[in-house]
Amino acid sequence: MPGNTDLGNRTVWSELQVEPRDLPGFRTATLHGAVADQIASTAVKLDDVQTRLVALAAALRDDLQRIAAGHDTAMPVTNGILRNGALDIDLLVTRRTELHRSLTALIGVYKELPAFVAPPAPVPAAKAAPAAGRLPPRQEEALRLVGSSTVTIFKGARGSVRVVAGGADVKVATVDALIGKGLVDHYARKDLFRGHDLTLTPQGQTRYEALTTTTTAARSAAARARPAVLPAAPEEPAAVVVSVSPPAARSLR
Repeated sequence: MPGNTDLGNRTVWSELQVEPRDLPGFRTATLHGAVADQIASTAVKLDDVQTRLVALAAALRDDLQRIAAGHDTAMPVTNGILRNGALDIDLLVTRRTELHRSLTALIGVYKELPAFVAPPAPVPAAKAAPAAGRLPPRQEEALRLVGSSTVTIFKGARGSVRVVAGGADVKVATVDALIGKGLVDHYARKDLFRGHDLTLTPQGQTRYEALTTTTTAARSAAARARPAVLPAAPEEPAAVVVSVSPPAARSLR
């Protein structure tokens, strides 16, 4: 399209020798970034208005050239030659002037800023070690039993694997889950006919001690929260009623 349609970008380049989006600090959370963002936005708006203005002026120019050449004699004229084109051009020219002044003022502000210094890159926070999640109740109870008593796993005559934990009900799947989490040592299934006593790994021992400490603390807190029982007040002895006879009247002689 003929005409200067990149008026905003060319203005920035002429004053700062750089494209608007290449301004130092563009799109950064700094003062330079705030001004550069406004410069780029205003330049785009100015280019848009200029493009529309050039297109409208070119269309009107063609109409006027047809009139000057006498090529419009056969065309019906109902709304005037220029129609609303003249008013549209006036409005666009006014808007272009406002945007150009704003862009020039922003460029002046940017020139007054000190040299841009990029802010230091944020230091990534160190990843904290994942906290050990709480075990399901069955696994927690099994861990307590392995740490505090003898828990044996063995294979019966029919090949079924069972766990003996002092009368407590512990499933093989629960033991396997603790082994998978690295809390209980592995066992060799081929030796289960003779039985195998389960033991805690160092990590399992730490978790067991933490469970024990937590339980002890909870019990102590519950004991402290329990209201003290005050001794009953001693019963007052029942009042003893003693009937006193009135003194016998003495006869006077």
